[in-house]
Amino acid sequence: LASNIFLAPMAGITDVHFREVVLGFGGCGLSYTELLSVEGMVRRQRRTMDMLTPAPGERPFAVQLYGSRPEAMAGAARLAAEAGADLIDINAGCPARKILKNQAGASLMKDPPLLERILKDVRAAVAVPLTLKIRSGFSSDSLNYLEIGRLAEDSGADAITLHPRTRVQMFSGRSDWSHIGRLKDALKIPVIGNGDIFTPEDAAAMLAETGCDAVMIGRGITRNPWLIRQAAAYLETGAYEPVSPAARLQLCLRLCERVAARLPVSRVSGELKKFCSWWIQGFASAARHRQYIYAQKEPGAIVAYLRDLVTSPGILD
Repeated sequence: LASNIFLAPMAGITDVHFREVVLGFGGCGLSYTELLSVEGMVRRQRRTMDMLTPAPGERPFAVQLYGSRPEAMAGAARLAAEAGADLIDINAGCPARKILKNQAGASLMKDPPLLERILKDVRAAVAVPLTLKIRSGFSSDSLNYLEIGRLAEDSGADAITLHPRTRVQMFSGRSDWSHIGRLKDALKIPVIGNGDIFTPEDAAAMLAETGCDAVMIGRGITRNPWLIRQAAAYLETGAYEPVSPAARLQLCLRLCERVAARLPVSRVSGELKKFCSWWIQGFASAARHRQYIYAQKEPGAIVAYLRDLVTSPGILD
């Protein structure tokens, strides 16, 4: 791997367009698809299968799956490997209700025997590396990450990622990095730490404090797509280049133009407004420009306005 700084799988965020941008900046050791429904895959649903696409030059290509039926998980893993996946990751940590209602995601932490069957069936189905992503537990009175970690290791997993919050916490409060250190001490397989990495210094601190083998960056990358490159540089040299508001604005335009040309019209406006909310920031009139963009209904109007912003003299003063 190019580095031990990874891009987390995030539903509605790490699609092929976003991964292409982040990977283009450099420094990323491993990136994952959005979490893919195994039921959608085994039924060959078009939208799900379309998500099984690597970004240009995305190698290794890691695919994250979610589901609760062992036979479907194994079948979907086989399909992903046949499509070119270099690594299969099982999601046992997503806290979203629509995932939990199907007994998937973080619900699997409440049923270790089921998770064990899933891991063993997937391990038997594919030869590529198999990893697992978990939380500390479903709630504060069921912190079973050490049990799940040992189960994963014994079931043939090649690595495990821990986001040290419970499902009940969602993303509130601070993640407890000490759980990552305890898991690292308990296992022989590599442990990847995840949670509250918003600066390059955070990545270095997690590695130093926990001894984990790699750091996975999630929400922090949405506000700063350069964060992985910065973190890799900081670990190597002790310094990194800051990002200017002008660079954020230019990136926003570039990705909006790309998405507008590729996505169905029904989905474009929402995607463009999401990018604008993340990256039009850091200068005096940013809020006013975001408000104008949020009010637009046509994707073409949003792209045209962004082009005017990028070329307007003094806009960032």
